[in-house]
Amino acid sequence: MPTHQNYKDKMKALLLLTAAALLTGCGTTSGRLGPLPEVSDSSTAAKVVVVRISSFVGAGNGYTVALDGKDVLGIASGEHAEFSVTPGEHYLAVKCFGGFTPTWKEDSLKFGAKQSSSSYFVVSPNMSCAAVRAAEESEAKKLLANSKAVNLDKLVSK
Repeated sequence: MPTHQNYKDKMKALLLLTAAALLTGCGTTSGRLGPLPEVSDSSTAAKVVVVRISSFVGAGNGYTVALDGKDVLGIASGEHAEFSVTPGEHYLAVKCFGGFTPTWKEDSLKFGAKQSSSSYFVVSPNMSCAAVRAAEESEAKKLLANSKAVNLDKLVSK
């Protein structure tokens, strides 16, 4: 017959395994996941700059950055990436696997990329996955100074 102590030990083990799974997520992936957007005229291209804040929360979870529904790159805590896009309307999304219910989650926004201009975005963890928001250039540059560039020459798998 099971004892009260055996039950408590099993519950502690289950709690530790659950906590470890939540903290580790699916691991960090940093680098290019697919092709970068095609830009026909680099002299008029717009630039997208994505900065993931450095945070202990969610640090073990890899975030995927997608543009117009296509996965572009993986970004880890304290990293940033820059890439060119054609001017016009685009959708930027950040996705991750995990949270309290281990499924894929996404936050996205629509933005207008202006010719020969930069659009800045900040990615930060939240309770369900991550959030992406537009940022002013001054805020983004402060975050860029303390972040590491994602190697977009390196093609990685999820």
